[in-house]
Amino acid sequence: MAEHLFSKKVKCPYCLKESTTPRILSRHIRPQEVAKDGYTTYDGENPYLYEPAVCGHCHLVFHDSFDKVRKNNREALETEYFPRVNADVLAGDRTPEQVITLYKFAVMTAQLSGQKPSVVAMLGMRLVWMYRLTGNAKAEREWMKRTLDKYNEVQETYTDQVRTGLPYDQLMLRIADLSAALGFYEEARRWYGILLGSKEVSERIRNQARDHWEDFRLEHA
Repeated sequence: MAEHLFSKKVKCPYCLKESTTPRILSRHIRPQEVAKDGYTTYDGENPYLYEPAVCGHCHLVFHDSFDKVRKNNREALETEYFPRVNADVLAGDRTPEQVITLYKFAVMTAQLSGQKPSVVAMLGMRLVWMYRLTGNAKAEREWMKRTLDKYNEVQETYTDQVRTGLPYDQLMLRIADLSAALGFYEEARRWYGILLGSKEVSERIRNQARDHWEDFRLEHA
C-alpha cells in the first residue's frame, strides 16, 4: 500500500462483518481551494476517491454515513443489488473513473437500504465532483439536476436535523447554490432571499449565502 494510505476497519451495514478500506493519512490531506458547492481541491491525493467502502464479504458498496440496514430493506438489496455486482466489478485502483462506478453503486445501495435522503443527495454531490474532476461537464450537470431534485425532496419532508441528516439552513444553501449553478435564476433568487431574510439562519451560512448571491447576481446582471 502506498505510503500516504492506511487500512481502516469498517463494518458493513448489511452483513455486519468487518473489512478494511484504504483511506488517506490525515497528514497527507492538504486542501487548497473550496468551491461554492463545497468541492475542495487538494495538493496531492484526493480523499473523495477513498470515501466509498466495499465490503470484502458481501461486496456491498457503502459510505461511513450509512445506518445499519433494517430487516424490511434487506430484500430490496438481495433482489436488486447483489445480482448486479461481484468482486471484479468493484476491484481496481481508485482512479476517478473507477470511483464514479463505486459512488453509483453507493447511491443504489443507499436508496435500496432506506438510508436518509440527505445521504443519497450527499452521494449525488460526490458524483457531481467526480465528473468535474474528469472534465465531463454533461454528466456533471445531469447529476447536479438529480441532486437538486433530491435536496428539494429532503426540504419538502424536513423534520429536524437528527432525522433528516443536516441543518435546515445548510440544506437551503445547497438548494440555492445548485439552482444558481444550473442557471435557475428565479429559484436561486428565492432561496438566497430566504437565507438572507431569516433570523434562524446561522451567521456563517448567511455570510456564505450573501457572497454566493452577489457573485450570481453579477454574473447575470
